[in-house]
Amino acid sequence: MSESDKTSRSPGELQDELRRLMLKHIESLKRETFGGLSQEEVREHEEGLKRIRELSADFIAALKRQRR
Repeated sequence: MSESDKTSRSPGELQDELRRLMLKHIESLKRETFGGLSQEEVREHEEGLKRIRELSADFIAALKRQRR
């Protein structure tokens, strides 16, 4: 995602994507706990965590911009 895309997204849009990714992550944790994950699923799990971190930072930045 380009820098301009990050700054043009509203806190609500970022929050919706974070919610979606976190729910997906919870399901991944359940599968990992009760059935194990394939190597591909582990990679997807790690990529999802990375994206959650990025979106969290973008969300905080968007909230700060909105407060100005």
